[in-house]
Amino acid sequence: MKIKDFVFASRVSEACSLIREIGDSSYLIAGGTSTFFVSSKNSKVAIDINRIPIKGISKNNDIFKIGAGTTINDILKYKASGWVLDRVALRHVNQQVRNISTIGGNIARVFYWSDFPVALRVLEGTIKLSGISSKTVKISEAFHNSTVHKDVFKGSLLEYIEIPEIKKGMGFGYTKESRTSEAFSAATAAAFVKVDDGIISDARVAIGAVLPFPVRLFDIEEELKGTKAESLIIRDLNFDRLNKYSLLPREGMSMDYCKHLLRVKISDAICDALKEAMGGCND
Repeated sequence: MKIKDFVFASRVSEACSLIREIGDSSYLIAGGTSTFFVSSKNSKVAIDINRIPIKGISKNNDIFKIGAGTTINDILKYKASGWVLDRVALRHVNQQVRNISTIGGNIARVFYWSDFPVALRVLEGTIKLSGISSKTVKISEAFHNSTVHKDVFKGSLLEYIEIPEIKKGMGFGYTKESRTSEAFSAATAAAFVKVDDGIISDARVAIGAVLPFPVRLFDIEEELKGTKAESLIIRDLNFDRLNKYSLLPREGMSMDYCKHLLRVKISDAICDALKEAMGGCND
């Protein structure tokens, strides 16, 4: 992608004005680590938003508020009860990239290897955007599919993300497969479970990398709900349901190996979530 000009914004309102003025040629940039992978037929005007105070993480009651400009390294270093995104940040490329890459960029421009969209699809919550009009959108709606995601973020500046804490009786699991820590993911999976009296009362499972855009596995979620919270339930899951997706094997994998790897990653994520929900440690 070619950048034909560079402008700076120090306030949300200023960035929104520039977006409206420049129109479709505007390109928001913070960490800039994804710019190389963005394709565009037309040259863009980059709006540097690093000076806008939309950084940091805070907790109000049981909700975490994460500024879009927060670096992945800050997400990794942050510690609080019920905080789980540090586990995702730990698997994000390498320390050099974590130092400059932002969570806003990671979810505003989704690539097949992106980490946080997969995790956020199971953690739920909301995102706050400003632009032509300010809006708060549920993560489940914003990431419904790639077309909806594009429409939600078009002409908008992401200000912050809000996600609920993981409380007692809840669990989160995240896993991905890559040849090296810096390589693109070949398969990514995340899971959330809630357990009441030993029974799974709620479950959310998402996958990425094997598809162009992360998806929720609603069929598998329904299988999990109402079952006894133990790792043995994994062997009874109907993974043949994955056949309805047009999977894209990565790193030279065969389709059969891709399906096998995906089943392993989904199982690992669910087991980790169950372990935490039942009182185990996932650190």
